[in-house]
Amino acid sequence: MFPYLRVFGKTIPMYGICAVTGVLFAVMYLKLNARKEKELEADIELAFVYSLLGAAIGAKLLYLFTVLSEFLHDLPFVVSATDAFLNTYIYAGFVFYGGMIGSYCALWLHCRICHISFPVMAERMLPTFPLIHAFGRIGCFCMGCCFGRPTDSGLGIAFHISEYAPNHVPLVPVQLIEASVEFLLFGLAAKYSRSLGGRVSLGLYTLIYGAARFLLEFYRGDGYRGFIGPFSLSQLISVAAVVFGILLIRKRSPSPAGNSE
Repeated sequence: MFPYLRVFGKTIPMYGICAVTGVLFAVMYLKLNARKEKELEADIELAFVYSLLGAAIGAKLLYLFTVLSEFLHDLPFVVSATDAFLNTYIYAGFVFYGGMIGSYCALWLHCRICHISFPVMAERMLPTFPLIHAFGRIGCFCMGCCFGRPTDSGLGIAFHISEYAPNHVPLVPVQLIEASVEFLLFGLAAKYSRSLGGRVSLGLYTLIYGAARFLLEFYRGDGYRGFIGPFSLSQLISVAAVVFGILLIRKRSPSPAGNSE
């Protein structure tokens, strides 16, 4: 649709712009809410930074896993064709589920090291996860990556200058559908996570997103995200996410309404 933006002679991918926009809105959300809890403000800011780092590392590692054979085959080019190698495997290519797992792990590790309640931090941080991801999916739509299957339903959107999606073919706009789901999850998390508690809120988010992602994968048209049998790697992780979400909800310890566990 609109893959690049030229600023002062520099060409900037819209995915990066959208991702940064999502992070900025997430920071604004956290700052507005942290004002109500001065004793937690510094902890929330640090937790957000570590969660972002974990998300970036996890998203990159899972992407490399999905293209492991190609990556190992091209590894010698890291010396002879460094720029091309970096552009293919390092600067591009991120998988959301890797980011989700990395973010959860980084947040948990930060809480353990700093002796902070993980459920409390998870409840404060949770709305930022779908918010950033929603903007990221809008960036995917602008670039044409993570595209949907061809459709003649009349609801398809055709790309004309995409480097990833087939051009001039109406495709299911799965990126925008997923972004809508994430914006809805952000609104629900922002409104109800405090009353439900961190563990339950995190479990519900993981469960609902996992179920939605499993279904949306059937409408994806790109084939470079890894498959095991008839299912994509993301679908298999979605099943695990649903199970993990259910376990988190069931593991909730009894606590007064309005308290984070």
